[in-house]
Amino acid sequence: MLNKGMRSEEDQRINSILKKLMTLVFLPENWNELELETELNKIGMSVEDLRNFDSDTLNQHLIKFNFDWKHMEEFADALVVWSKREGYSNLKEKAKALYQFIQTESKSFSFEIMSKLSQL
Repeated sequence: MLNKGMRSEEDQRINSILKKLMTLVFLPENWNELELETELNKIGMSVEDLRNFDSDTLNQHLIKFNFDWKHMEEFADALVVWSKREGYSNLKEKAKALYQFIQTESKSFSFEIMSKLSQL
């Protein structure tokens, strides 16, 4: 378990990675997959891993890299957008599983997550 100071640093690191990943969401059709790869490497993952991980493996991987519920939700939001790109359609199911995982494991109910689930 991380102490308060280390947790704050870890939160800042994860926020920085997620912010960069979210900017990649809005790239035009000729987006740079190499840039996505670079950012995913910061959380111990590759584009190939992202495509090949099953939902449970992805969820556990994010926990291993200290993602809290808010960060997991943001990552799932990015997965939904990326799933619209050619070759990434399976990410929608992973996002759905991640939202469900957050609802179950966080032990708190989120209307926002339920709304996102119903839109998938």
